[in-house]
Amino acid sequence: MTPEEAAAEEAAALATVEAELGSCGTWSSWTNTGATTCDSMTTCGYYWACEASAKGDDAGSVAGGGSENLIPVCPPGESPVRRYNLGKSLQQSSYRVCFNEAGTYTHTEYQYQYVAGTCGC
Repeated sequence: MTPEEAAAEEAAALATVEAELGSCGTWSSWTNTGATTCDSMTTCGYYWACEASAKGDDAGSVAGGGSENLIPVCPPGESPVRRYNLGKSLQQSSYRVCFNEAGTYTHTEYQYQYVAGTCGC
């Protein structure tokens, strides 16, 4: 099956399921799941580092760091790169319950999001 055929089959199945639904309730409020991630966050400030141009986004190529306001003078073959400081994000979930036209429960839908928590990990 080609990717296009698979996508068409999935779209048809989804349309059938949606047609069978009578309604879904409203989404619940967001609640923390307890899961967290630690990654660079634009809201946590940044620093400058020198990186070899050919290595792309390879963190191992960082030669040194500088402050937010001081762009470093890099050795030949390297360029200054802005690196965002690490921060912790919190996962949240929300759900809603769905019923068919007869009012019988059919399924529960879930959605997830990550929200900024704190700077540092």
